[in-house]
Amino acid sequence: MLLAALGRSSDLKHIELFCAEVPTVLFDSYLENVGEAFVGSDNSQFVRMMVDYLCRSGEPPVFFEMANPANPNARRRRKGFTDTMEMLGHEPVIIQAEGEGWDFEEIGYRGGLRAIEQRKLVSNTVLCSNDRLALGLIAAAYEKGMRVGRGQGCALRIAGMDDHPFARFTCPPLTTIAQSYASISERSIEALFEVLDRDGDVGPSDQRVDTLFEGQLVMRELA
Repeated sequence: MLLAALGRSSDLKHIELFCAEVPTVLFDSYLENVGEAFVGSDNSQFVRMMVDYLCRSGEPPVFFEMANPANPNARRRRKGFTDTMEMLGHEPVIIQAEGEGWDFEEIGYRGGLRAIEQRKLVSNTVLCSNDRLALGLIAAAYEKGMRVGRGQGCALRIAGMDDHPFARFTCPPLTTIAQSYASISERSIEALFEVLDRDGDVGPSDQRVDTLFEGQLVMRELA
């Protein structure tokens, strides 16, 4: 089985029981010690690369995330932000948008309005935990009359992560980190066949093999 878990809404005990009976390779959504292998993105590397770029090209960013993220990868991104900012000698400032579930754009929009109204944006640079939150924040900034981008006269730089298909069509286009979707897909299939080549024997969880792919910085006009 190839399995992409839902994240916080997953029933971890049932997944563990299933993986104990059926050879399973997990991909995209990280769960600890479950399945024979995990294939996904190096979320810590995503954040390190983006924070380094934003600090070199302007003000150090604040981090905009969901208070209760649906995907466990978000927590790795938050930790990566905190660690990288401290390593570079900056105070990590995290702004959390209230809301649960997968309506990221709506949560980003509502949370962005509150952050702007309450003057929580202590930097003119915002790194969003994912591109879909960034889409909501862009809409909130527009509603509040803030010009976004890195050009002259802009009030706010916004960056995201994942290179969502809509990222290139925001106005201006969104700066982001691109995932290697093809590499993750190919390696997931390879890992599954490697499991099957072992006659489908389910190995202990401490022998799970994790494969993480680095992202690529996509510089556009928003940051």
